[in-house]
Amino acid sequence: MTNDLLDRKLERSFRRFDADGSGVIDADDIFALGSRLLTALAEPADSPRADAVMSGIANYWQDLFTELDIDRDGKVTPEEYKLGMTRLYAQGGPAYDRSFRPMMKALLTVVDTDGDGVVSPEEFHKAQEAFDTSLSPADAEALFRRIDADGDGTLTLDELLVAVREYYTGTDEDAPGNLLFGEL
Repeated sequence: MTNDLLDRKLERSFRRFDADGSGVIDADDIFALGSRLLTALAEPADSPRADAVMSGIANYWQDLFTELDIDRDGKVTPEEYKLGMTRLYAQGGPAYDRSFRPMMKALLTVVDTDGDGVVSPEEFHKAQEAFDTSLSPADAEALFRRIDADGDGTLTLDELLVAVREYYTGTDEDAPGNLLFGEL
């Protein structure tokens, strides 16, 4: 079961994954997202971190395709996405930990471009741009501060994973993760 907030977040997420704007998500869309992020963050395509990102994306797509593509046509429609994401990830159960969390962990590790173990406001904004969000630098900074649970001016992988989980599974109207891709 979803609510309006989660429905809106899933609709926005679907549009982010549908890289070519065709109205469906297929393997090309998923891999385009990874490539776009690597390019935006100047991560060499042949680096170990890039390999981890693309491997995480491949595993995620396989899980997504297997679980969400009800008619087995190799494409995930908005309805299939909403129903499947709700079923698989809304409760944050085994499917979340099996494929979604590892993919996000690999993606977020690449966001840490200087490898210091935390994400700076600048790195965060670059990642937002790679995901083609509508966040202005000021909005990205405000979101960054909300996600920064300990207020130290950096984001840990755990802080980012909490925000991502809030976005994809949460129904709390005030959760900072709701704004991950901009105002809803």
